Amino acid sequence: MQTLVFELGRALCYRVVIREEYDKERFLQDFLRPPESALLVSDGGLLGNIKIDENLLLPLTYRGVDTGLLESRVVELFGQCGLDEAQTRLLLGSLPHQLSPYQKRVVGFVRSVLLQPKVMVYVSIWHGVAQAESRQIIGFDQILRRYVPVCTSVFVDYDAHVDTPLHAHQTFYL
Repeated sequence: MQTLVFELGRALCYRVVIREEYDKERFLQDFLRPPESALLVSDGGLLGNIKIDENLLLPLTYRGVDTGLLESRVVELFGQCGLDEAQTRLLLGSLPHQLSPYQKRVVGFVRSVLLQPKVMVYVSIWHGVAQAESRQIIGFDQILRRYVPVCTSVFVDYDAHVDTPLHAHQTFYL
């Protein structure tokens, strides 16, 4: 068994290319350190039996994040992702199974930004979305840096998506 050692710089962007599911699971198990890190997965990491507004609030409450200005921050973040206030309110009252794969990723992204992570890990977020949505997902990291400027980003994906345009400072192959 090999030991994985990664030294990441603050406010940089990294890409981790994996070849097998085992490598992804092992990397995430060894790498993630809540509450310093946030994880955005292809399904948004949402709980299926509660509405989107509760999916946003639950981890914030659990981690003790101040929710005083939450409503305005949520509307602002969804706006940064292309939703107006009416679309945001409709989305917040929905259940996860009512959302498209892209919408689930947007919700998971907004939740992650609200957690103010030191490390943001994007896992297999290119799968199952249209090309236009893929371009919007690439913009997530720029939005994140407006709210958490010193956050380090790590994009983890299979080698099939290595051609996705991403401005990573360094790429690791597992």
